[in-house]
Amino acid sequence: MDLHTKKVIYHQIVKTEKSVYYAVAINKFREKGYVIQSITCDGKGGLLKDIFNTPIQLCQFHQVAIVTRKLTMNLKSEAGKAFKGLVTQLKSSLKNEFYRELHDWYLKYKEYINERSEYPNEKGYYPFKYRKLRSAYRSLLRHQDYLFTFEKYPELNMDKTTNRIENLFGKLKGKLIVHHGLSKKNKIMFIKDFLNKYS
Repeated sequence: MDLHTKKVIYHQIVKTEKSVYYAVAINKFREKGYVIQSITCDGKGGLLKDIFNTPIQLCQFHQVAIVTRKLTMNLKSEAGKAFKGLVTQLKSSLKNEFYRELHDWYLKYKEYINERSEYPNEKGYYPFKYRKLRSAYRSLLRHQDYLFTFEKYPELNMDKTTNRIENLFGKLKGKLIVHHGLSKKNKIMFIKDFLNKYS
């Protein structure tokens, strides 16, 4: 979906997400005369940067969702509660302040999150006790090059979330529910027709 026109400029039905499909998309964009200035996506940041050679913004809403899925709903530890509080500020933070606070959190709780089990696993390895919290923390570190790209390129007026296209998908799902008896073939035709109306 194009940020400026708010129109769907390309869609493709695929079984799985593969890099070759992005290459096909590039050629389609070129055929239509599009110049890609930036991309806001919900994943594959490194892959897309390599393929498109353009600024990539990872959806901040999806990053919060990724972290939230890794954490338990009922956090009991002080470290977990502090981490979740920090993550909820992501969408309203600037990069430097967010990662400074994240680093401060790590320094405060590093002994806790680096604790290992007293009992080895079947391979004789002593696993970390709080693997989900560590995984959530590492996810923020891994994606830091893509979470605040919009700050680096203010002239591009990049969206920092994929809310615009997610809203379109929401409308599509709402219409599909009404026609839940469609065969797979007809469902695909329905989806294509829906997206073409927004092209």
